[in-house]
Amino acid sequence: MRGLIDIGDALDQRIKTYSGGMKRRVDLAAALIHNPEVLFLDEPTTGLDPASRAKVWDEVKRLNDELGMTIFLTTQYLEEADALAHRVGIIDRGKIIAEGTPTQLKRSIGADVVAVRVDDVVRASGVIAAVPGIDSVESSGDEVLASTTDGPASVSPVVVALAGAGVRVRSLTLREPTLDDVFLTLTGQHLEGEAA
Repeated sequence: MRGLIDIGDALDQRIKTYSGGMKRRVDLAAALIHNPEVLFLDEPTTGLDPASRAKVWDEVKRLNDELGMTIFLTTQYLEEADALAHRVGIIDRGKIIAEGTPTQLKRSIGADVVAVRVDDVVRASGVIAAVPGIDSVESSGDEVLASTTDGPASVSPVVVALAGAGVRVRSLTLREPTLDDVFLTLTGQHLEGEAA
């Protein structure tokens, strides 16, 4: 826990003078003082800088791995859920709409994601959805996300179809799905923290 609450020279200062991130670390330390068997953390890294966030991640992993502590963690940062959770529940409008390991949830939407940034999302979505091998298409902002079981084989047909339809492609990326992709596919929207 020492690394988690490392606040350096601020140790001798009053807590009311601490930054938001330092106050968050003190809150976490207070929750751990009695070494609970079950710990509930509600968005523990909100407002933390990347270094402090990494310390919290390391401490959460240590508490679970070394002490066997059960940790329920709510977060809008889905990469955090992917890195820390053995099981993830996705909640939309107060109801759990999906549950499983991060790997299970990511596989549920297809093996690969073809992410295309375009000027005309509506037109591009229709063109990409018609490409053989594309399982589903979602869009957010200027990006179209196409799920497919064979990403490498789908890239060329997607590009050819978009070019044939006169849709300008600004970028195209082939990647494995993320939990953000799962959330977007299941709810049709990005989380505020992820979209930013």
